[in-house]
Amino acid sequence: MQSREVWLKQIKESLSARDFRLVEKASGILIKNIAPNTEGVLWNPYRAITPSMRIRENGKPAFPGIWNWDSAFHMIGTARFDKDLAHEQMRAFFLFQKEDGLLPDVIYLPMEGSRILDKYSKPPVWAWALELTDRRQPDDAFLAEMYPKLVKNEHFWRTQRYREEDGLFFYSTSETGKLRATYMRWESGLDDSIRFDGSALEHMYPVDLNCFMIAWYKSMQYLAQRLNRPDDIRIWQQREKALEAAVQRTLWSEADACFWDWDYEEKAFVKVITPAIYMPLWAGIATKAQAAAVERFAKDPKKLYPCMPTVALDHPKMDPLGYWRGSVWMNTAYFAIKGLYDYGLTETAMKIRNTLLNWLEQTDTIFENYNPLTGEGKCAKDFSWSCVFAMEMIFEMPQR
Repeated sequence: MQSREVWLKQIKESLSARDFRLVEKASGILIKNIAPNTEGVLWNPYRAITPSMRIRENGKPAFPGIWNWDSAFHMIGTARFDKDLAHEQMRAFFLFQKEDGLLPDVIYLPMEGSRILDKYSKPPVWAWALELTDRRQPDDAFLAEMYPKLVKNEHFWRTQRYREEDGLFFYSTSETGKLRATYMRWESGLDDSIRFDGSALEHMYPVDLNCFMIAWYKSMQYLAQRLNRPDDIRIWQQREKALEAAVQRTLWSEADACFWDWDYEEKAFVKVITPAIYMPLWAGIATKAQAAAVERFAKDPKKLYPCMPTVALDHPKMDPLGYWRGSVWMNTAYFAIKGLYDYGLTETAMKIRNTLLNWLEQTDTIFENYNPLTGEGKCAKDFSWSCVFAMEMIFEMPQR
């Protein structure tokens, strides 16, 4: 397998000076964030990448463990230059898949007691991550090894996070005590999002979750085709189409010309403008008219322009220093602007893309999230998934 250094030499001439500097920095941080895999580490002998190994004031890494969807993102990023390292991200995390198919949220390093948080999961992105990895680094044996585990994980979502009457998915947790609301929010990956204020998440069909599942079914069709499993392809196609229809039926508001979360107890939309409204574009299921309609928020300086923050800038609860209550996160921003880009709304997408890449270049590190008003980096330094999505913006959204 070629080294990162060889890969960097190969791509240098095809990138602008800024973009090459970012790719060099981002890929280097990913390597730096490989966790110890010494005796006592639960994922030994694999080289798993943490969100950040930067040492805090207490002498511990910023994120002393490996996280679920983070690991999937890390696989996508490292697949560009190191197939073995990419595969180890998935092999390491799937060591902890439960019998019912659930994938935990976090597996901690021994300094944190080697704990496993497995009463809830994280957004389902692994099938999509494996498809991208395979397209970049084809490997029949690895697909054959991991495909049954993805089938098992889909069974978990379909049997424990799905309501047959509406044909849509929801977030939940096996916790029944005082931590139930917290764990449910953590399963969403968006922790304290304004979308989830009150008890809405307890009976919500989130737009982003259902679009992640649509992407899951599309990726499973690709994987089944690669493995020559025609019967499986038909199953995944049927589930994809049924879910697409349910999203259009329930989560699109013709009156508002927008996709919203749906509270199935209150029988009402949860109308909060966030990057999630672009997830049907990223999943490829919006009509051209729907895409053009929701673009208006991405072009509006009072809403999501020019940086795709985690809530509209004029929302009364927006907090530029909040975690998921106003900060810019590179994963949610990427999904939104990639959706716009794929629908040909490139001027808007590229303006936001370039705002974010300029922010990422300002320092010698790449941060966990960013202040939407100033572009200042916040929270953990050397944050792995921000590095991954910086590279995705550069390679998957080239200038047109």
